[in-house]
Amino acid sequence: MRIRRLIVTLGILSILLAGCGKKESDVGAQTGDNTVFSMKVDSIIDKENSSGAEKSMDEDEEQFAEPVKFECMEIIKSASPDSGLVQIDDMVFQYGVKFSEIATAVEQSECTYEAEYNISSVVPAGETLGIRFYKEEEPYFMICVENFETETVELKDCIVYSIRAQNASMGNAYYAGFSDETMNYTTVKAAIKDYEPELEIFGSDIHDNKELGIMYSFPFQENEMFVYFIFDGISNELLKFEIAEKSYGNTGVGWAW
Repeated sequence: MRIRRLIVTLGILSILLAGCGKKESDVGAQTGDNTVFSMKVDSIIDKENSSGAEKSMDEDEEQFAEPVKFECMEIIKSASPDSGLVQIDDMVFQYGVKFSEIATAVEQSECTYEAEYNISSVVPAGETLGIRFYKEEEPYFMICVENFETETVELKDCIVYSIRAQNASMGNAYYAGFSDETMNYTTVKAAIKDYEPELEIFGSDIHDNKELGIMYSFPFQENEMFVYFIFDGISNELLKFEIAEKSYGNTGVGWAW
């Protein structure tokens, strides 16, 4: 009897041990599931990081993307220097027109500019106003207008007396008679070879950079039109230019702009 009870006891013990072994196996399976789940999470995180990296790379590529290059239009190449025509990007500006024509050209451009103005705002008689246009947060060009009437008029009806192509627009800004050549002292003089400059002055800007300024005078309608070119004093490359109704005279390189 004792032997039999011992056998039965061993049999029950074997069953319990087998059951315990099965339970441990189930726990292992759950652990395995958790591991797989954890791997999936890691995979998702990696994917997100990868996307973030790709996005960052795309942003960097956009940040360092080459600016759009605008070729010189035929109307500018064939224009006379006394015509008062200026091309900036894909726009052609005429000196002496109403500001409404400038605003229309800006609105129709494929480029985006920022400026603060309202064409319906009023300008008292004899008053002037300068409107600076920015492109990608850089000063790009400036339009100055004046109310030549004897009464107050809206901005759109004011006359453009100055067009300034500023440093950031160089390479995409062309004066009448220019071409697709890199504009420097030699090429500008060649483009306006039929006229002699009234003034050439060499000096430094406010940052002590050497500059060369040249002023031309052209007859325009019943008045006179002055054109200023400012070159880098070392490389001779064109830095900026302006058409204006007034002569700044011998006031130093940069003519205060």
